[in-house]
Amino acid sequence: MAKSVDNATPTVGNNVVFTLTVTNNGPSAAAGVSVADLLPNGYTYVSDNGAGAYVSGTGVWTIGNLANGASTSLLITATVNATGTLPSP
Repeated sequence: MAKSVDNATPTVGNNVVFTLTVTNNGPSAAAGVSVADLLPNGYTYVSDNGAGAYVSGTGVWTIGNLANGASTSLLITATVNATGTLPSP
């Protein structure tokens, strides 16, 4: 899994978008794929693009089946809080 953020030095109160990308490197299709990745401390979940099922409270993204060689991405929008540690992903 790869994780990136559209702004590594955000301003308090603004939104950032985290992108999680999962790739199946094979050699066969994968079934029942899920990933656990909580937002860093200092961010509040706003929304996601609905690619699979994401539960913000647990950070679990349920993808389901992923064909050999395929990849999928989840975009998570979060607000920067005034307190907390704001690490780059």
